[in-house]
Amino acid sequence: MIVKISRFGEKEVPDEALITFPEGVIGFRDCTGYVMFECSDDGLFKWLQSVDRPDLAFVICEASAIVSNYQILIGEKERQILKLEKAEDAVVCLILVIPQDPMDATANLLGPLVMNTETRLGMQMVIVNPQYSTRHRLFKDPNADDSAADPSEGGQPLRRLNDGPAAESTGPASGNGEEEKANAGA
Repeated sequence: MIVKISRFGEKEVPDEALITFPEGVIGFRDCTGYVMFECSDDGLFKWLQSVDRPDLAFVICEASAIVSNYQILIGEKERQILKLEKAEDAVVCLILVIPQDPMDATANLLGPLVMNTETRLGMQMVIVNPQYSTRHRLFKDPNADDSAADPSEGGQPLRRLNDGPAAESTGPASGNGEEEKANAGA
């Protein structure tokens, strides 16, 4: 398949590289097909490029690289949308905002992207957690008070959509056993 990209022109990608977000992502519900491209030499950052709109792309990063103990609950509804049978098949990524000064980059911890590496289905979840923010700084502010511990220390990268062993899952997360906890830290 040929993908038109406003930043890079046309790029040929194999059909099996397509990731389908049946419900789109917040603000772009009509855009359901995406592919990923490397955005950095180390593979840490990726472009999540819409195949529906050449001008729509997100910089994403695996959650564990930003917050080592980042965890979300994946309920039965989400598991059905993703056709997720095993928690270890899930990869959790965060959408990043990279402003003119990259040292001010932030990650949205309240709207993670969850993708099933087996079915190539994805969705954006909305998390309610007072410890998380939509503007979580990737880098410490050099003028900030260092007396408080920084919970944002990065962890080991989670399984990539195209390689490597999966992250561990903690299994059922609540009383009814209908939810799984996706642990973004390995």
